[in-house]
Amino acid sequence: MKNNAKEVILNLDLPGFNKEDIEVKINKNCVKVKAQKKSHKRIQKKDFFHEEKISKSFSYITTVPEIKPKKAKTKFSKGKLQIILPKK
Repeated sequence: MKNNAKEVILNLDLPGFNKEDIEVKINKNCVKVKAQKKSHKRIQKKDFFHEEKISKSFSYITTVPEIKPKKAKTKFSKGKLQIILPKK
């Protein structure tokens, strides 16, 4: 977390997640990030059967100084989430 006079910036690593797997909730002094991904793979051949189910999740909650939640911005690229929170 970076905290300067104008804004708070959070940088989170979320490898293996896509943008649609992530949920961000922001209020005046709290940020909650949740990510969840499930996958199911099945390979079936004449003499072979393989089934794989994977579920992974991530949760992050932090308090921040009073911010302007409606002016918050998020960026997600290559497994990295950045949340920019302007201060009041």
